[in-house]
Amino acid sequence: MNSAAQRIVIIDDTEANRYVLRKILESQAQYQVCEAASGTAGLALIEDDVQLVIIDVNLPDMTGFELIQAIERQRGRGRLPAIINISATFVSGQDKARGFNTGAQAYLTHPINPDEVLATVAALLKASSQVGHMEQQRNSAIARSENLQAEKVMLERFMRSLNHDLRSPLTAATMVVNLMQRNPARRTDDLLQTLHDNLQRMNQMITDVLDITHMSLGGGVRLSGEPLLLGPLLTDAAANLRLQFANPLELRLDTPELEVRWDRYAFLRILDNLVLNAAKHGQAGTLIWVHQRLADDGVLLELRNRGQFPDDVLANLATPYFISTRSDKRGWGLGLPIVKALSESFGGEARFANGDGEVVIILRLPLRLS
Repeated sequence: MNSAAQRIVIIDDTEANRYVLRKILESQAQYQVCEAASGTAGLALIEDDVQLVIIDVNLPDMTGFELIQAIERQRGRGRLPAIINISATFVSGQDKARGFNTGAQAYLTHPINPDEVLATVAALLKASSQVGHMEQQRNSAIARSENLQAEKVMLERFMRSLNHDLRSPLTAATMVVNLMQRNPARRTDDLLQTLHDNLQRMNQMITDVLDITHMSLGGGVRLSGEPLLLGPLLTDAAANLRLQFANPLELRLDTPELEVRWDRYAFLRILDNLVLNAAKHGQAGTLIWVHQRLADDGVLLELRNRGQFPDDVLANLATPYFISTRSDKRGWGLGLPIVKALSESFGGEARFANGDGEVVIILRLPLRLS
């Protein structure tokens, strides 16, 4: 069977008429023809890929007009194939008008002329194809418009969130500077550390925005590998993360003396965001469990916490600026896209799932940067 063939169904209760029409149509290699002797039998043949139907207006079980209406009910409103009504007797103008109003696009009368049949069929199939193409373009335009509107909404929510998050460290840093300006004697190491920490927070936010913009434009993430011992790297990172989150964090290392060649800063960004999301979507105060083990093709980190990722988060892991409406925890929609981009730049992957009442994150990285 030719997969590119155009499917045509002939519905006529006169066998001789069906035979003649079939022979005419099958003289063209691009047509695949089926036939039926009644409206009911013909209706069963009209699947979604049928492009044209030739219908006798006087069938034994229904009129051709009733059959057209049945086809529309079966395929859905506005989804009729091209239809030619045909009759062995004289057809009045009123009957033709009724056929056109029902959904027919052409009329033929026996005895038929082969050239007229082929020309009519070719013209209707061409017009139907053009209409289908226009419908696809319309649907694509609607989808693009809906996507743009959704992106606009996400970007607006992101900007509001980013504005709020930037103001917090900016306000704190400004207060520290003002305090030290008014009273230089109070310029203590603690105040300087507070200033430094808040400036670092702002710098990280700006870096994330610039990075995700660069990635969205098709740019990669440039990484620089250095030899690192896995045990000290993860132990130090875990100690720092325990200071940032209220959740207790348990680290289990299967191969602490393993040496990897990674970009330290990029890996710590990945780990920070993974723990952040385990805490964000987990239950408050519950244990975040981090297990490192050696996989066949590199290092595997598994993070678990009691809780659940919202479905819309799992569906939008790579969507920048996406902020779930189903989570009561704030964020600004860059962490997981950055994790995905960075882990792929390592030559690895990060996977997120729900399992047995837990959020589950699996990070798989090669031993050396690819």
